[in-house]
Amino acid sequence: MDHITIRKAKIDDVTGLSELFVEFIGEKSNLTAMKNQVEIISNNPNYYVAVASDSNRVIGTSMGIVCYDLVGNCKPFMLIENVVVSSEYQGQGVGKLLMKALEDFGQKNMCSYVMLVSSSKRESAHKFYESIGYSTDKRGFTKRLMQ
Repeated sequence: MDHITIRKAKIDDVTGLSELFVEFIGEKSNLTAMKNQVEIISNNPNYYVAVASDSNRVIGTSMGIVCYDLVGNCKPFMLIENVVVSSEYQGQGVGKLLMKALEDFGQKNMCSYVMLVSSSKRESAHKFYESIGYSTDKRGFTKRLMQ
């Protein structure tokens, strides 16, 4: 694990991120659009795209988004998306490092809680999230707005 680093994503990571997402969802990404998004996200302090790398190879990623809230003490919360670790590196602590980086980002931004959704079929991912302290005491819903 000493050779694995976690850092903020940069434009040069787009090809590696795209390869990870192919493994994750089975589709290629639009690299031009992804480059634009990485540039936009990099300039938005409410976003943090973490990249796990082994030397110069992207082996994992996760994205945290700080969201403002109006309820109670009005503290923000963080939404986590796109948590992916290359199958070669799963079970080696990479996911824990990525999630810790996002949780640190959330704490730095005074987030009161973290929220994420995971496909109901991804049972190994669910076990992973539970093993690092995430609970299933709530139920999540999603709805596609655009195809």
